[in-house]
Amino acid sequence: MSSSQESLLVEVRFEIEKDAEGYPKSRDAEALLCKPLNPECSVCVVASVPFYLRNVAYGDIVRTEESPSESLRFREVIQRGGYSIFRLLLHDPPTKDEVIRKLLDLDVLLEHEGDLIAIVVPPAADLRAVLDYVVEGKRKGLWGAQDGYVFEDNF
Repeated sequence: MSSSQESLLVEVRFEIEKDAEGYPKSRDAEALLCKPLNPECSVCVVASVPFYLRNVAYGDIVRTEESPSESLRFREVIQRGGYSIFRLLLHDPPTKDEVIRKLLDLDVLLEHEGDLIAIVVPPAADLRAVLDYVVEGKRKGLWGAQDGYVFEDNF
């Protein structure tokens, strides 16, 4: 791969697996930025935070295929990257900055959009401390919480 291709990110479409209540109701797919590992872009590393996906995490190596619309479509996870994903839906938006600061103090990566915060827990971070914080906030009614993928080797 040339040096210009090494920094290339491509968009890959992932179909969303809906939960028992049909969430998310407004979306059927999520596009994530991924770093190609070969010139054909058929093997990539997920390089952005999933907001709605289950069982796919930042850092995972995935296989893709071209779809009829010429875009790349997710086929399967080839190798786990060691990251865990959680989502918070804030019930009290004024606490958003405080929540973000606390999460960043726990050494996570995150992205946020409106009242939704998507959290990536790196392999070196304290997964138990993040999980305790997420569960405690949910218990207090500050947010709803959902796991996207938990890398169990981090426990």
